[in-house]
Amino acid sequence: MSAHSTPYRRLTSTDLMFLRLESTAWPAHFGGLAVLDGAVLLDDAGQLRMSVIRDRLDCRVAHVPRMRQRILNPGFLGGRPLWVDDPDFDIGDHVHEQAVRSPGDEAELLEAAAAVYGHLLDRSRPLWELWFLTGLSKGRVGVLLKLHHAVADGLAAVAIMASLFDFEPDVPDLVPISRSPEPLPARRWLVADNMSAKMRSVRRALKAAAHPAQLAQRVRTFSHVARRSLGSQAAPSSSINQPVRAGRRVRSLRLDLASMKQVAHSHHGKVNDVVLDLWAGGLRRLLTARGEPVAGVELMTGEAVSVRSPTGTATVDNQVGTMVLPLPVSDADPRRRLETIVATTRRVKNEQRPAAILGFLAAIAATPIGRSFATHQRSTNVLVTNVIGPPVPVYLLGAPVRDVLPIIQLMGNIGLTLCAFSYAGQISLVVTADATAFPHVDELMAGMEADWHELVDGSHPAKV
Repeated sequence: MSAHSTPYRRLTSTDLMFLRLESTAWPAHFGGLAVLDGAVLLDDAGQLRMSVIRDRLDCRVAHVPRMRQRILNPGFLGGRPLWVDDPDFDIGDHVHEQAVRSPGDEAELLEAAAAVYGHLLDRSRPLWELWFLTGLSKGRVGVLLKLHHAVADGLAAVAIMASLFDFEPDVPDLVPISRSPEPLPARRWLVADNMSAKMRSVRRALKAAAHPAQLAQRVRTFSHVARRSLGSQAAPSSSINQPVRAGRRVRSLRLDLASMKQVAHSHHGKVNDVVLDLWAGGLRRLLTARGEPVAGVELMTGEAVSVRSPTGTATVDNQVGTMVLPLPVSDADPRRRLETIVATTRRVKNEQRPAAILGFLAAIAATPIGRSFATHQRSTNVLVTNVIGPPVPVYLLGAPVRDVLPIIQLMGNIGLTLCAFSYAGQISLVVTADATAFPHVDELMAGMEADWHELVDGSHPAKV
């Protein structure tokens, strides 16, 4: 999955997977919705100072090279697509304004963000956009960052956001960088680089064949992942898995991070275990609202896992894998369910290889059956991810950031995902759902909230 020894910034197989599977129904970008106190961004008439905002952001973006690069497809014999400087980069193509419906409360903000999120990014330009959502109550402004998954994973996205945000309100603007775009590489150089990469692949294959034990282990791992993905260890059949269509619903539940850590530690687990427990409780309530049985049911959730080295956290790329865990939605007791999840998570971490699972999916995506496979896969019902954001409040161009809500991509037949995002002592559980397939998504949120109260204060709301 790595680019190996090449002077060019080639896309990896994981990067290409997101591009190959993308469609108008399956946008392959993700979003980060920040809610600001917007007073410093507005003029005396209450309008955004867009020209000033664009100029200041242009200075910041210049310090993140990937934000000014586009994808070049080198054509026949040229090898994989690569990142190149965009000679026509214009900050005005990427920073936009959109008004939300009155009265501008959270419901209208999430509706506007979901609508803006649904539009594909222009592949002829750098794959990101920043949308300022105005018209909110109490002087707030929403800011939605759309970033293609071919550019970065969740941790890399946080690193990109760090270049746009500050830890103090009065930080001076970065010094502008005057840099001419690098010229496009000559086609003959790309062809030569591609041939060299092919030869390296042959040498690696021959080297692997000289170590039959290691080769056999790789084959066993690939076979196990293939059997799970193709259905021999299938996730239970459920109406949750339907071909994803255009349109999204976004809902959030904000909780106190210190309280969640306390609950986790009291059960000898981690915050992620509590997130999975609440996810299971919400799914249980959702299934019940849809008239589906929950007795004996374990839904399978794919969980994004970073495979970065300790020194690789600041790079802008994709270094992510996937684990698949069973969620005991049949158990109505959130405490007992949490104990089960803590034990299961420990076991799965020892048994699975996250990079191998995502590598298999990327390999399938490169074949003609990639889209069909994604639509009919039987290994996973839902998805979950956990991203650690800034532990203290941050500012965007001097405006305090009050909240950050991630919006996660949906693809194939997985139309429901949860992202837990921690920020400044709070953790937000944000659900992104296929708008058509999940009219009962509020039941899911209510189920998570009810189980949270039972975990924290021991109250016992009626169980379903």
